[in-house]
Amino acid sequence: MFVFLCIYDSMKTITLTDEAYQRLKDWKEVKGDSFSKVVLAVVPRRGTLEQMASEVGQLPDLSSEQARVMEQAAQWGRDPDKVEDPWTS
Repeated sequence: MFVFLCIYDSMKTITLTDEAYQRLKDWKEVKGDSFSKVVLAVVPRRGTLEQMASEVGQLPDLSSEQARVMEQAAQWGRDPDKVEDPWTS
C-alpha cells in the first residue's frame, strides 16, 4: 500500500541576494510567519491602470484636511521651489 501526503499545493525555490532576503525577513511580523504570507501581504498583484482607477474610485472621500495636504503635495511635485517647506522655513 502506498500513501502520498501533499502538504503544499505548490512550492517554488527562488534565489535572493543577501540584501533582498534581509528586506523580506524584516517584513515578518511574527516569528512563525512564512515568507509566502509576507509576500502576499506586501506585494500587490500586478494589474492595469484601469483596475487601479476602479479601486481608487471605491475609496471614501478625503476630509478637507486630507485634500489640502494632497493639493500641497501636488503643488510641490509640479514646482518644489514655489512651495514653502514648514520643516526648513
